[in-house]
Amino acid sequence: MSGDRRLISMLDVHTHFFPRDLPPPSSGAIAEGWPVVVDKGHHVEIYQRDKLVRILNSSAWDPAVRLEDMDRAGVEAQVVMPTPFTFLYDADPDIAIHYAQAQNNALADLVAEGRGRFYGLGTLPLQDPASAATEARRVRTTLGMQGVEIGTHAHRYLLHDPELDPVFRTLDDLDAAVFVHPWQPVEPRRSSHNGLAFGLGRPVETELAVGSLVFGGVLDRHPGLRICLAHGGAGVPALRGRLHNGWQRQPAQSRTPTEDPRSVVKRFWVDGLTYDPDVLALAEDTFGPDHLVVGSDYPFAAQERPIGAAFAAAAAHGSLQLGSGWRDRTTRNAFTFLGTANATGNAGPLRQSHITSNGARK
Repeated sequence: MSGDRRLISMLDVHTHFFPRDLPPPSSGAIAEGWPVVVDKGHHVEIYQRDKLVRILNSSAWDPAVRLEDMDRAGVEAQVVMPTPFTFLYDADPDIAIHYAQAQNNALADLVAEGRGRFYGLGTLPLQDPASAATEARRVRTTLGMQGVEIGTHAHRYLLHDPELDPVFRTLDDLDAAVFVHPWQPVEPRRSSHNGLAFGLGRPVETELAVGSLVFGGVLDRHPGLRICLAHGGAGVPALRGRLHNGWQRQPAQSRTPTEDPRSVVKRFWVDGLTYDPDVLALAEDTFGPDHLVVGSDYPFAAQERPIGAAFAAAAAHGSLQLGSGWRDRTTRNAFTFLGTANATGNAGPLRQSHITSNGARK
């Protein structure tokens, strides 16, 4: 990080990138969903299976542009992860493996050019669990990134399916951070009509993923996992009473999770991307102030503006347990999620000289 910037102002845990320079290796790869980039000068159009899926500019792939935007926004560091349509879970496994490897290489290159201000979370070809576990090891050991981003399901597999247990076991063994992001909303005819994919379809996906991770037993089987949910945990805070009531009426000897789900969900970290200070306060009460982090969705149109607006508003209203020190405390929380530092208590602000994006101390 730059030498004159002593205090980390915000660590943004939810940002995306797109690797512009990964041309499809074949027409077959295009048919399987490998993104096709059409250069339009000041921006690019990205097509997947002949459908326009994104319009992006250089902020999605140029580290210098990202750093300038971060300085303007008061963001000292970003966690950078793939754009969800690039997961390719519904593609031929060989194509998905190829793209995941190439994309992770590109992300590692971007992190390396980030002056220590980027933390990378790679992607995995989850439709091929053995290859996903292998790529997870490469992401953590060879590429030196903090962990991975995964979808709320993997097309042919739900997150609690036994086929994915080796992947979660590997992530647990690797001490990897895991960010869960919505992918391909369920029943789009019902959840994504009239522009509802963003406001309804994707949040429902996060709730279903929590169903898999908590009630499907993933967290029981892999208690060491560190998982962050996107978008404030979606509707989980409002559903916690119903989730508990349904759980307690199951036979005690066979119910999953073994503990009260209201306690189990406190093991998740969540970003604060709720766009609403009251909803953010409810998320904080549900998951705990030590598990709340800043997230913006940079560089997309849905990006919170200004970054941290819901935190600032909730703090000003007096409804945020983190209080006026939310920037420092969410940064500590983010480092704990990433596994790069063990900042606890009120030991004062984190200083940039303490840690670099590869986890090494200076």
